[in-house]
Order: sequence, then C-alpha cells, then structure tokens
Amino acid sequence: MNKSQLINELAVQASLTRAGAERAVNTMLNIITQQLQAGSNVTIQGFGTFSPRHAAARTGKHPVSGEPTHQPACVKAVFKASQQLKDSLNP
Repeated sequence: MNKSQLINELAVQASLTRAGAERAVNTMLNIITQQLQAGSNVTIQGFGTFSPRHAAARTGKHPVSGEPTHQPACVKAVFKASQQLKDSLNP
C-alpha cells in the first residue's frame, strides 16, 4: 500500500472526503517528522514507536569499484513494532 492508497482507504473507512483524509495523513506524518527532528520518540499505543537513532561515521566500499568511501555520521529514523502489532500479524 502506498500513500495514495492509504489516503483513499482512510477516506472510505472514516467517511471523510479524500481531501480531508489527505490533510489528516500529511499532518500526522509532519508531526512525526518534527518530533524525530527534535530528537523525541513518537509512541503510538498498540502500533509501535518511531525513534531517531544516531549512526556513527564509518568507512564503506563503492559497490562497483571497491574503493573505500567515507560515510558521515547521521541520524536515522527507526520503527519498533509493539507486541500487540506483532501478535496481530502472527495469530
């Protein structure tokens, strides 16, 4: 399912217009992004937790030439599914 399909499904299940569903999805994604940028975790009870994780700088290899390349330190977004979500996927 992609974002457009998610918006359409939300509109149908919540009896919203497509524009209203799109605003809701975009607002939720913007809030999660802002919190991650601020260094905060976002926990959705029964679904999971989004958290920022710092990755240290490292040396990698160019896939074609095999030459070493420098990978700078960065912050990555990580999602950890809740136990309730895991259980619902594996009844």
